Amino acid sequence: MDRLYTEQDTAEIAQNIMSVLPSAKHSATILALEGDLGAGKTTLTKSLAGLLGVQETVASPTFVIAKFYPISNGDFDTLIHIDAYRIESINELGPLGWEWLIQQPRTLIVVEWPEKIAAALPAQKTYFTISHEGDQRRIKQI
Repeated sequence: MDRLYTEQDTAEIAQNIMSVLPSAKHSATILALEGDLGAGKTTLTKSLAGLLGVQETVASPTFVIAKFYPISNGDFDTLIHIDAYRIESINELGPLGWEWLIQQPRTLIVVEWPEKIAAALPAQKTYFTISHEGDQRRIKQI
């Protein structure tokens, strides 16, 4: 995927991501969203959560690093939303139980600022960059 979109198209972009997102059978499915502040990473995560049936209000986990949401439908039981912006060392993932989390099947982990924890991300992941282009955003799968 390499596409320009507006904020009004975010639900459609989320649907497109879900259609290309592989569901790992024996581990968590990792979705990495890289982009500058305000690029739309959290807005996209909110749309993904809505598609998955998350009932809670999804907000950026910048200060708590991770939020966990039960999922009521689909291929996943849990959505974990991680904001790695404030992480200065991958050792900070230890208290989250990162090694255990990435091994959990039927779990979707959405990581904002994945470049901050690149060394801890498994090889099998789906990676997108989001950037501003005028009044639009560009999402590109890497």
